[in-house]
Amino acid sequence: MAFCPNCEAEYRAGITACPDCNIELVSELTPETSVHDKSDAEPVKLRSFRNSAEAEMVSEMLEQNGIRSFVEGGEFAIIPSSFSQEVVVMVDERDFARAVELYEAFFNSESAPSAEEKTDNQ
Repeated sequence: MAFCPNCEAEYRAGITACPDCNIELVSELTPETSVHDKSDAEPVKLRSFRNSAEAEMVSEMLEQNGIRSFVEGGEFAIIPSSFSQEVVVMVDERDFARAVELYEAFFNSESAPSAEEKTDNQ
């Protein structure tokens, strides 16, 4: 058997490349052969948003670019169209610098924290 180091699909003998990822297959999935680092890391705040729709859009854009992210907060409050808590996009700490770079490239914004600001806040 062979495996794709990116999507981790399993292929029968004789297939040498993943047709979806265009990557050469490996004989086994190990931390050394896998494309994605699955070790534990801390999530860090990338940015706050006014609503969950904006946050979900940013999180989806980041995920499409290989950034591990999720949306936190944004529970509905009693007042229609309002939230009881902050809506935040969180990213894996190892992806923070790239997430800031992507966010700024897509949205041309100076409101996302820089990698230096993240370090200063810790």
